Amino acid sequence: MIQINTGVKVLDKQERKKYIAEKTLELISEKGLTNLTMEDVALSCNLSKGSIYNYFKNKNSLIVSAFSALLEKVQNFFEDKESNPTQDCAEESADFYANLYSEILNTFPSKELMRLFEILMNSTHEPSMMQILTQTFKENYGKILSRFEKLFNSKTKAFMLQAMFDGLVIYRAVGVEFSDNEIRDNLKKMILSLTDENKN
Repeated sequence: MIQINTGVKVLDKQERKKYIAEKTLELISEKGLTNLTMEDVALSCNLSKGSIYNYFKNKNSLIVSAFSALLEKVQNFFEDKESNPTQDCAEESADFYANLYSEILNTFPSKELMRLFEILMNSTHEPSMMQILTQTFKENYGKILSRFEKLFNSKTKAFMLQAMFDGLVIYRAVGVEFSDNEIRDNLKKMILSLTDENKN
């Protein structure tokens, strides 16, 4: 039998899983985690509800994949922007990371970044799911934190900087306004300050 090429790409199973996870992430961002249903996911993907279970055994495994998709987006953003900043020059590194974090704040909707925390917090009552999510979170955030750990020569300082940025995400999500220029300038000062401590 001759197959006619319609020009429509047929997704393999892994691509389809990723597509469903990304659509789920969009729905979580729009509706919130507690309002997410498998019916919503199926509808947004033009699939039957039953066919979703060919890719994900339950709603929890789908949420884990959506969580991974969001972390991957942040990680890819870092890697795409990072063109090997001069680690020997603290000023250039501080400039680079201050601009990068400012860009993340403006590129990723705060509501979307907040879903990282919502998914984690809503999973605390399910130890097995929490374990998977925590491991995924550590692996992806670990890649970002390792950059600062090298820069500061300190894991604690790396965590402090990331925690401060996560706080900014939360404040922006609840409607607190702040100047992008101030964010960049103060981030740069903090990075330089943490770097200078290593020289003393």
